[in-house]
Amino acid sequence: LKIEIDKALQKIPVKDSPKYLYDPIQYVISGKGKRLRPILVHLSGQVHDADPSELMKVSLAVELLHNFSLVHDDIMDGDNIRHGKTTVHEKWDMSTAILSGDGLFVLAQLLLTNLPAIVFQRFNEVALTICEGQGMDKDFENNSSININHYLSMIGKKTGALLGLSAEMGGLLGNLDNHKNEDLFEFGFNLGLAFQIQDDYLEIFGDESSMGKSLGSDITSGKQTVLTILAREKDPVSWDNFVSSNSDIQEYKEYYESSEVKVEAKKLID
Repeated sequence: LKIEIDKALQKIPVKDSPKYLYDPIQYVISGKGKRLRPILVHLSGQVHDADPSELMKVSLAVELLHNFSLVHDDIMDGDNIRHGKTTVHEKWDMSTAILSGDGLFVLAQLLLTNLPAIVFQRFNEVALTICEGQGMDKDFENNSSININHYLSMIGKKTGALLGLSAEMGGLLGNLDNHKNEDLFEFGFNLGLAFQIQDDYLEIFGDESSMGKSLGSDITSGKQTVLTILAREKDPVSWDNFVSSNSDIQEYKEYYESSEVKVEAKKLID
């Protein structure tokens, strides 16, 4: 299924000119992403007898929306590696990355032409929700008042919503009733929460080669992650003393391990 999706992505009509816009778009589309979201669209739709051609269009639109968000997210977080390749703003420049991200979003919209209106509506509702999550993520930086509930709300918008939409789209195209579509969304949404908590965990305890992206930006940006929040709630004084004098990822690893925050975060993922 992933191979079919990769082939279909390469067939998306991307023009040759202007190269300033389309070269970075082609660069992103040819990346080595996991394709988790489009695969979820197909699996959900196949179970509910959705039209295969419509499923492919929606799955590609979801993947382009995801990549649009990543291109802009990399700019905002200053990351330089994504899917094992140099990020767009590092390979070209920030202006190019902004424009190519916009182009990816428009290409996603065009794929939804002639599909049911509810598909287009839900796609854009979730697209806005993702932007809200990204805004919350930036608002939360270096904010010690953020608790685990704030965090879950933020990652629900930033990550959970798109995985929820991916599962829901199969039901929408399979003409399920609203209640069942809501159940599909909730399933994908919860999957997204676990995925983001694990991603935050691996930002510290993973390695760049297996993750395919640069690590450590959460520390330098003052991100509120599951690890930072658990550490602060466990021992506020000790945590404040630590962050005021440490910025090395290895030191953070050691703190999370010695304070058993690593174990608590792993339990949340499981």
